Amino acid sequence: MGNAVDVAVEYYIKRFGDDVSKAFIHLVREVGEIAFAMEKGNVEHAKVEIAESIALLHYMARLYSMDADATIERIYSKKLESLTKQQP
Repeated sequence: MGNAVDVAVEYYIKRFGDDVSKAFIHLVREVGEIAFAMEKGNVEHAKVEIAESIALLHYMARLYSMDADATIERIYSKKLESLTKQQP
C-alpha cells in the first residue's frame, strides 16, 4: 500500500477531502488527547495520539504541496547552526 505516511494521508484524504479547517480542528483535539494522556501518565495512549497528530500534520502539509521532511530539515539546520554559534 505504501509507507506509513502515505497510508495515513490517504486515510485523511478520504475522511476530510481538502477541508483543511476540519483537519485542523481534529488536530487540536488530538493535541488535547496527548495532554490528557500525559496528565494521566498513560504513555501508550500518548503514543497513539502523537502518531495521529503527526499523520494529520503530514496530510495538511500535502494539501499545501509541502515537502515536510525537506522543510523541517531546512528550518532546523538553520536553527541548529544559530544555536551552535551562540554557544561558547
